[in-house]
Amino acid sequence: MNKNRKRPKGLNLLRAGEAAFLFVLITFGVALAALRSTEEQRDGSVQTTVGTTITAEITTNTSTKEAELLSEPVTERSEDDAKPFLVYPAKTEKSVEFAKEFDARNAILINADRNEIIAYNGERYRMYPASLTKVMTLIVAVENAEDLHDKVLITDKMVTPYIEQDASRAGFLPGETPSVEALLYGMILNSGADAASAVASYVAGSEKKFVELMNKKAEEMGLYATHFTNVVGLHDPQHYSTAEDMAMILKYAIGNKTCKKILSAYEYKFPETEQNPEGLTFTSTLFTRMYGDEIEGVKILGGKTGFTDKAGNCIESFAVINGETYILVLCGGTTNWNMVYDTLSAYSVYCVGGEPYKSSRSAR
Repeated sequence: MNKNRKRPKGLNLLRAGEAAFLFVLITFGVALAALRSTEEQRDGSVQTTVGTTITAEITTNTSTKEAELLSEPVTERSEDDAKPFLVYPAKTEKSVEFAKEFDARNAILINADRNEIIAYNGERYRMYPASLTKVMTLIVAVENAEDLHDKVLITDKMVTPYIEQDASRAGFLPGETPSVEALLYGMILNSGADAASAVASYVAGSEKKFVELMNKKAEEMGLYATHFTNVVGLHDPQHYSTAEDMAMILKYAIGNKTCKKILSAYEYKFPETEQNPEGLTFTSTLFTRMYGDEIEGVKILGGKTGFTDKAGNCIESFAVINGETYILVLCGGTTNWNMVYDTLSAYSVYCVGGEPYKSSRSAR
């Protein structure tokens, strides 16, 4: 075949036309692609802006929702639903609102023996209990532990997460085997998250199952506005209570001999181990800031403190005045020392007719 043979003239014209069409098509495609790219960049910026706005709205709405939950009184409880052994305190003609000088968003002071409210402020508003949570953890542990002398192996899982979260710890280390009793003292006095985690594992096998026991106990007690998601008191929108409910939990706790003993302790020593050669000393976070006898006629026997950014400073205590037991819960304070002084002032002003407390000596 002759390879140099010329193509027919018509075929050459057709090929030329196809090339021209292809060139136009390519040019158009390039232009269209550039246009789309520009539009996509513009649309992308709009979508990003819209997406950011929506995300911001969701975040804002979540915060707003939480704020709304905290700013509205919890639905009135039904007396018919309360269990026989849990009777909420009643207001009397002598009940008064806390003075504005008290640094607490949510507060209640009750005479536990007469079951009367002495002073109150936002006591039925939802709030975050922070480490006051551990009083319920204590109750459930004491009521469900087979033997407080049982040994519990401390694992890395009980310690490391709380180091990472900068939570309060008792100081137990993986490999140690403290008794359940030692864990309870470390949990209450030092507010130890590691101890609380170990207790939950011992009693229920996991924190999740232990929390179920906590919520079951709250239901059995007839608490109307309390729900737990963890044993420590770390912030969670679904981990909440009221000052009134926390007072009821503390009242229940001091009705148990073991719980009261632990809540009243100033110090507990854990012996030396291979992991902690010098041992551990647990000291009450309450009694490192007060003696308990600063107010004449008032003897503060024990209690619990707590703090998270969302909850603010919290403190609850129980005291004996003229042979009767009083319970005070203050939450949402701006500083822990305000809460300490306000605790002393509340007992002074509302229980013995004294003056607000003014610091005159250092803490232990």
